[in-house]
Order: sequence, then C-alpha cells, then structure tokens
Amino acid sequence: MKFYIMRHGEAMPAQALQGDAIRPLSAYGEQEVIMNAQWLRHYLAEQGAEQLDWLLVSPYVRARQTAAILAQQVKVSEQSDCDDITPEGDAQHFADWLFAQLQQRGRGVQHVAIVSHMPFVSYLVAELDARMEPILFPTAGIAEITLDVDGLNGCFERMAVAELA
Repeated sequence: MKFYIMRHGEAMPAQALQGDAIRPLSAYGEQEVIMNAQWLRHYLAEQGAEQLDWLLVSPYVRARQTAAILAQQVKVSEQSDCDDITPEGDAQHFADWLFAQLQQRGRGVQHVAIVSHMPFVSYLVAELDARMEPILFPTAGIAEITLDVDGLNGCFERMAVAELA
C-alpha cells in the first residue's frame, strides 16, 4: 500500500492577532501545490492507479486549500477531515489510528494521502519508518511511504518536490 504525506503549500505570513489555523496559501504556494499535484497524478498513472482511494486533510485553511488543488489534479475517491494531523498532532497516535483504519478498510485501499503541516509530517515519517529520523519537508513536498498494514510499519521511498520554473 502506498501512503503519501504532503505538506501544504507556502502560506501567507502570520499576522498579528490572526490565528495560525486561518493562514491561506500564498500565490507561490498555490503554484507549487499545482506542480506537485501534477507530479503525483503522473506518478500514480505510471503505477496503473487512477486515483487516491482516501485523502485525509487537516482542518487548517492552507491544508484545505492544498487538498482542493490536489483534488483538481488527482481523482480522489474519498476525502475526510482529520483534526489529529495539525502541526501539534501526535504522530504515534495518528499512526496507530491509521493502521487500524486501513485494516478495517481492507485490500481495496491502495493509495492513501494526507495533507498536513510541519512538524507533524516530519515526525510521522519517522514514526512509520523506524530507520528514519524526522526529515525536513519543503512546502508542497510529498513523501512516499510503502506501508505494510499487517506489519504495522512503513518504508520511506522518496521525497518528491517539483521545481517551479
């Protein structure tokens, strides 16, 4: 099973009296999300996949915007909001929950993605693949992990980042 961990695109700077959760994507952030979403669409096609079976999204504005752009480029069978994948989320708790959900959903789910934030995405990579230290995610970067749902672990494959011209 393939699991894609995507960090949201570049966001507007935090402003005084404005909460982190409502920061929108910048124009540059929108463009980098488009580029990386196109990469994912082509990559899935190379693997013979037509869609993401399940997309989990942080409730923060910039993550929702990233997911909306992603869904314009890649067909998404099911999308769910997930309050546990915010910047302060607990990677171990989420990984346990994710494996339980994937076991319940069965073998029909082959391509799952999340759209989340630093530092959560960094810690999640290390939680899923014990060989890995937390890694720095560029904005709109996508980590690919092969999950062994029965073994409750993963193997980090690559970090994909499309370059803007």
